[in-house]
Amino acid sequence: MHIVVGGGRVGRRIAEMLNDCIIVEKSREQYESLKDSGLNVVLGDATQRELWERLPVKDSVIILATNNDLVNLKIAKVVRDFEPGDMVARIESEVYQKQYQNLGVRGVTCGKSIASDLIHELIESKRRYFEIAVSKNNFADVRLSDLNVGDDCTIILIYREGKIFRPHPDFILEEGDVIGIICGREVKKTKNPFDEILLVIRHPENYDEVLKEANSISRIVDADLLILHKHDGKILCSFQADSIEEMELSEALEILNTLEDKVDLVMTDPPKAKVEFDPKIFRKFPILFARGKTYYSEILAIVNTSNPEEILNYATSFANYFGRCKIVFLDSNQLKTSSFVVESPTVEITVTKFNPLVEIVREVKREYDLLIFSISNDIGNLDQEFLWKFILETRSSVLVVR
Repeated sequence: MHIVVGGGRVGRRIAEMLNDCIIVEKSREQYESLKDSGLNVVLGDATQRELWERLPVKDSVIILATNNDLVNLKIAKVVRDFEPGDMVARIESEVYQKQYQNLGVRGVTCGKSIASDLIHELIESKRRYFEIAVSKNNFADVRLSDLNVGDDCTIILIYREGKIFRPHPDFILEEGDVIGIICGREVKKTKNPFDEILLVIRHPENYDEVLKEANSISRIVDADLLILHKHDGKILCSFQADSIEEMELSEALEILNTLEDKVDLVMTDPPKAKVEFDPKIFRKFPILFARGKTYYSEILAIVNTSNPEEILNYATSFANYFGRCKIVFLDSNQLKTSSFVVESPTVEITVTKFNPLVEIVREVKREYDLLIFSISNDIGNLDQEFLWKFILETRSSVLVVR
């Protein structure tokens, strides 16, 4: 049995992924909402002993999902007398880490705690896919932004005359199109470019600048943000970091190697000098080297890979959320063979005409807010040294994908 305390966003999502779960919620309004959703919920104050006396606490897993450390700690002091099997807390500040430990409560520690496993579970759900044919009397001439497919469904592609089009709000449907729709309890990852963002802070002096960008991006795309950092000699993952210690690259990589499929994007401060990254780390998730931007008004995507789909996906997603994106193909054959046709009023597509390296360097000097390129770098004869210069010497944030 799992008992989740707090029926807010995090608590609700955890409960939806568990079969044997009771939610404890103090707010009557929130209680009614949870009940209407079909969830097993109890109305009451979790800081009061009387409530726990009527719940099956013994050997159960207690998940403290409120966003208040002091409330969590108060609840934990009451619950431990009822012999739960385990207690896990959503820790907002590592200042309270030792107090949690003294009460036998495990915090959100990336890759090692049950909380991290639950976050992983939340983005893994059964989905079903189906298609709708557009006819003269069924959606023809309708703009996608005017087509409501429901909260639990999202349009992921449109087939037209043998080509695949990525959806964007201004796309106009035509007779003969086929709309590809995916549905399930969790489609947020499909609708948003990122669902879970992990901010890795290696250098304390960069914390404020990088956190500013991470907070802005997570808020705009409606993603959860966790912070991986070093405190008191330990690597922690928290919702808030009040103090930061210098973290070695090897320490960060050791944790990141355990997180494949658990986070959608890693954001971090740029290294002080070129470092030897294992290319495999970029195949687990994209890494964004942040420069303190609060918005990406101008985006440049460099298609330096023979498999451009992932770059095109990120480029169009960022363009839809932020601003203008210029996509530069380094070989005209890439554009001919790509299975994705990008059609969006916020995206401009160009192809280098002469020397790709010279043209890309010239373009990068325009100081875009965000650069996107691939770690594979197997098209266009771009020297790896120049890619590192883009990361180390420009004022652009840089997203590196597989």
